[in-house]
Amino acid sequence: MKNKFDLTGKVAVVTGAGQGLGEAFARSLSSAGAKVYLMARNARRLETTAKKISDETGNETYTCALDITDEQSVINACKTVVDTLGKIDVLVNNAAVGRSSERLENESLEEWNSIIGTNLTGTFLMMKHVGRVMIAQRSGKIINLASMTGKVAMRNPTIGAYDVSKSGIECLTRLMAGVWSEYGITVNSICPGYYMTDINKDYVKEHPDFYQDSLEQIPLKKWGEPADIGDMAVFLASSASDYMTGANVVTDGGYTIW
Repeated sequence: MKNKFDLTGKVAVVTGAGQGLGEAFARSLSSAGAKVYLMARNARRLETTAKKISDETGNETYTCALDITDEQSVINACKTVVDTLGKIDVLVNNAAVGRSSERLENESLEEWNSIIGTNLTGTFLMMKHVGRVMIAQRSGKIINLASMTGKVAMRNPTIGAYDVSKSGIECLTRLMAGVWSEYGITVNSICPGYYMTDINKDYVKEHPDFYQDSLEQIPLKKWGEPADIGDMAVFLASSASDYMTGANVVTDGGYTIW
């Protein structure tokens, strides 16, 4: 029986891939057989991560420094992938910046624009130019990173641009899933909750009360592991999800069901 999760021969692009969930996505896709292009601003970190993944999976990985807020940088990155590997089968739109430290009434316009510009506009730019490649191919799978914070009002006074940007990504996902369906392109998003990345491990050590409070809201009583969400990307990148588009898949341990 054919393994529907086998990505051998596929070319995947992952943004924000130097660390955290981006690294997890890249590792899982590589483990499933894909040739993965890791992209982020920090070229040195990308090289370190790419080597680690290649050593673990036995598959060659590639890197390309990228600023998703700069359209020419996005155009150049897409050209690099196509020139090197001939196509783009999968895009994981993961790159983002975090929420403001200020309440909305104190958030500066500069900070608002920076978060919206990276998270929402950056996602749009990657979809726009990778989408053109996929339209020409008449195939492709796009996986956007939204968030549970785009679905519910969080118990946090620093609600603002981050939450709005993630809600916007859900809308963009649904919109383009419909528009690009005629080209054989599926567009879905993952809406993660709390995951125990290296950065979050440090945060939890510094804020144990926040961690314990969060567990009270999560029915499964734990934070997710990066490898688990990486495997979700494999599913959405594989033929197992061919009849799935416009979906916003929540992976939050049940946080948003209350």
